[in-house]
Amino acid sequence: MKKLFTTLAIAAFALTSFAGGLLTNTNQHSAFVRNPARFASLDIDAVYFNPAGTAFLQDGWHLSANWQMIWQQRDAINAKTNTKYEGKVYVPALPTFMAAYKTGDWTFSGFFGVPGGGGKCEFADGLPSFNSLASAAASGLPGNSEFTSTQYVFALQLGAAYKINDNLSAFAGVRGNYTSANYQGSIGAAMPTANGNVPVFGIDLDLDQTGIAFAPIVGIDYKVGDFNFAAKYEFRAVTTVENETNTFGLSKMDMATGQMANMDLTNPAMLNAAIAASPTLGALAGFADGNTLRSDAPAMLSLAGSWQALSRLKVMAGWNYYFDKDAKIESLMGGDNMRKLTRNTFEYLFGAEFNVTEKFLISAGIQFSNFGINDEYTSDLSFINDSFMTGVGGKYSLTDKIDLNFGYCYANYAPDNCVKNAGTAMESITRYERKTHNVTVGADFRF
Repeated sequence: MKKLFTTLAIAAFALTSFAGGLLTNTNQHSAFVRNPARFASLDIDAVYFNPAGTAFLQDGWHLSANWQMIWQQRDAINAKTNTKYEGKVYVPALPTFMAAYKTGDWTFSGFFGVPGGGGKCEFADGLPSFNSLASAAASGLPGNSEFTSTQYVFALQLGAAYKINDNLSAFAGVRGNYTSANYQGSIGAAMPTANGNVPVFGIDLDLDQTGIAFAPIVGIDYKVGDFNFAAKYEFRAVTTVENETNTFGLSKMDMATGQMANMDLTNPAMLNAAIAASPTLGALAGFADGNTLRSDAPAMLSLAGSWQALSRLKVMAGWNYYFDKDAKIESLMGGDNMRKLTRNTFEYLFGAEFNVTEKFLISAGIQFSNFGINDEYTSDLSFINDSFMTGVGGKYSLTDKIDLNFGYCYANYAPDNCVKNAGTAMESITRYERKTHNVTVGADFRF
């Protein structure tokens, strides 16, 4: 029974990202979708990617509004039975907004977006571990499950860049994060009879989590000739989230009497009574309404450069490093899954832009993300594979003051075969596969 609730608790830290580290979304502007190597940008998207670079904008206001639509396939395949459990993530509208005001040597900027969370993920047919554990809790009867998780980290960033001289600038700012997550699911098992299936075991869960955190951000930019070099460091956002347990019900049939016992564990007295009656249910304490746990946003370092190789051609490259192991991500069981990582995450980014005409620019780029995951870290609800992302798109200048960005990117994740309890009767092999698609359009304004 305790193992069953341990698996359920994995949902508490099953935050995923679309482009970036394990827990970080870096797809914060349409220009990134068409070319992810944006961390040395000197355009309006520098507000997020290279905030020190905003010091080299023209005087006046610079605004940007962007829309992205993202869909992702997340599949878990039981390698022994060849049973496929499909997970679908769909984000119909992911907005981001940026603003900067340049006056003399100072530039003041702000950003609003979603730098963390994986949107809404649905496993309509459950997951391998959920179904097998429900079966184990019901003495081998067939198990079934369904699960939906929704996670977002909304962020507001404010800061200022100062142009120290014609070549060098620096930035300091702060980002405030608001974390919002919801987990809904059910696990059950039924006994087949002549009159149909009779439920013998079930769990229903509906849990919200929220939290607020702040983190400083610093950066520098050095511009010389046709080259630009940039660095940015985002500090760790130490985050504490609090449970709001809307539904947490446990039902189990007494095989001797044939009666179903139902317990509403959102009631503190009922929860305490259940734990007192069966110490193996002590794991349920973490699901209590008002319980708090850590869910940090990891620190991040980016180093990047760009080169105006020809009058119409610019090339760029970057390297990102995410301090995932320093972040603390607690499950409802009190464990910290980040301690299981082999190492931190790093990324390589390359891209190019070509001005076809004075008004029309095309671009393309790639991003390779390498994660320090292993079989101990990986689970049905918390899996991510090394990925290779390709983006293409363009920018069209409608007027001297309005640019339209558009793009598409595709991320293909290397399949991962995860082995649990190797060499034992409980050995399981699960194959995890992911694919992500992203389309975007955005508009930049100057006045």
